[in-house]
Amino acid sequence: MTNLLLQDPFSVLKEYPDKLTYNLENPFHTECVRFSPRGDYLALGCSNGSVVIYDMDTFRPICVLGILMGAHTRSVQSISWSPGGRYLLTGARDWTVKLWDLAEAGQPLKEARFDSPIWNCQWVDAEQWFCIVTALEESSAFLIDFGGSESQIRPLNLKVGEQDQGYVLTSAVHTKFSDVVFTATSKGWINAYRLSFSSGVEGTKDAHLLSSVKVANGNIKHVIVSQNGDKIAVNCSDRTIRQYALSLAADRSVVEIELEHKYQDVINKLQWNSIFFSNKSAEYLIASTHGSSAHELYLWETSSGTLVRVLEGAEEELMDIDWNFYKMFIASNGLESGNVHIWSIVIAPKWSALAPDFEEVEENVEYQEKEDEFDQIDELEQQQELNQAEEVNIDLRTKEQFDVRGNDLLVPQFTIPTDYERILTLKAAKVGLP
Repeated sequence: MTNLLLQDPFSVLKEYPDKLTYNLENPFHTECVRFSPRGDYLALGCSNGSVVIYDMDTFRPICVLGILMGAHTRSVQSISWSPGGRYLLTGARDWTVKLWDLAEAGQPLKEARFDSPIWNCQWVDAEQWFCIVTALEESSAFLIDFGGSESQIRPLNLKVGEQDQGYVLTSAVHTKFSDVVFTATSKGWINAYRLSFSSGVEGTKDAHLLSSVKVANGNIKHVIVSQNGDKIAVNCSDRTIRQYALSLAADRSVVEIELEHKYQDVINKLQWNSIFFSNKSAEYLIASTHGSSAHELYLWETSSGTLVRVLEGAEEELMDIDWNFYKMFIASNGLESGNVHIWSIVIAPKWSALAPDFEEVEENVEYQEKEDEFDQIDELEQQQELNQAEEVNIDLRTKEQFDVRGNDLLVPQFTIPTDYERILTLKAAKVGLP
């Protein structure tokens, strides 16, 4: 990996990618994308039920889940990585949610079956093997306990009084407090709950309502929470993305949201397929556009609500979005081709970073050596000055905690074993494409 400290700091510290640089061809047509916690891998959920994992250093597939390329029997709709990067949750339209151990990716470790296709699945507590799931035309979310010998599905009664809020379409887990979840419904309601549960057969389940707010008159397609937990964004079918300031009491007994900005395309009246926050304090919000003539990603500044960038180059409608904060990649899958487009920062070589007195020239320059420029005496004097300089102890063992962008380098990292047999099968599928 390139040493970022030797690069141009004005390029390295750019706050968002700005150029389309890679195109990952997927013969199975990508439906959803998700980077691993450290950004080393990118998991692709495919329309035929396959899940393919790419190595982001080589941009080549490293693992394919399931036997005969089949993690599921129908389209994969949702993928969620465990914090350590070893376990993967996948939800699909075959009505199942599966838990995978990437050390042995041939068979799922556990699975749970529902009565309808899966909308999305996310970890709630990876250590206790809890995840939250939303399914098609269900008025409540579900809590899955993978901790026992058999998977247990616990319906969470998330209804608010007698009022009909529609179906629960999506859910989001608070980034700091995993027991706080947000659910969004088909009638524009956002509900915040605090979960209390315990593992095992005798485990209890309960959901305490913290707040209930109606933000729109139509479907809510996505709900996302920023990394530091103080912003929440809602993507609605009324062509508007709403950003709220999120405040949570110390004992997590009260949740308050306050509208900050609304994001719209007032000229083209576009809908939005997916949304995502930038890292840390969520300084930016990115969204993919819906429509056959819309091929861009829109990037807004969350503090002012102004549009700062439009990422172009894909030449097709873009769907799901994910942001790799360690390598500074933005990935989005195309609707027509099923390939994954990746935007990144292009850093021009800066040779002066290797030597302070280095000077780049556009053409050859004749240089005339001085008479005593390279005499032995000068070298001896320089060596004496170096010997007299104060010695500095260099620690070569202790790992740095943060990189130059402020990302935590001590986050656990799991190395996925290379699956050569399935990779060859994937390459054969690519060759067979028309």
